[in-house]
Amino acid sequence: YLHLMRGLALRGGETFAFATRLTRLTGALAHRSAQAAVEGANAKVGDRFGGTRIATNVEALLRSRHGEGVRGAIVVVASDGWDTDPPEQLARAMTRLRRRAFRIVWINPRAGAPSFVPRVAGMAAALPYCDALLPADTFASLARVVDHIGRCAGDSRSDPRAPAP
Repeated sequence: YLHLMRGLALRGGETFAFATRLTRLTGALAHRSAQAAVEGANAKVGDRFGGTRIATNVEALLRSRHGEGVRGAIVVVASDGWDTDPPEQLARAMTRLRRRAFRIVWINPRAGAPSFVPRVAGMAAALPYCDALLPADTFASLARVVDHIGRCAGDSRSDPRAPAP
């Protein structure tokens, strides 16, 4: 996922990691060396083993100075949907995110399983606000994610909600 995020950062996208807190990774991932970028990003995310607070972090993003950058953007969330925040809080945060974003694409490493059903409370709470839920379990599925984002970007050029260039 860090390499996907790096590709987005190198093309002008903002990238964040979230665990118990929101961490901006754009600068670290934009490094010329892929190895240095991944090492820098890993060093910045010290809370990655402390659980995931998706709702809290979506709220933090929207309150931050980067929150306005979400307006008209394609937002990609990479998570299995396990969230220690209450599902109602995530639904409220996703409602706000949905009002700002052009598209919300959620990529889930578990969604590639044939028997996958989004039963995890966080994933179930977020799903109604997502334009797409895509598997992200293999390199091939990540390539399809990139293609999907590209198609969304093409759509944004003709969408009246999209920001002017």
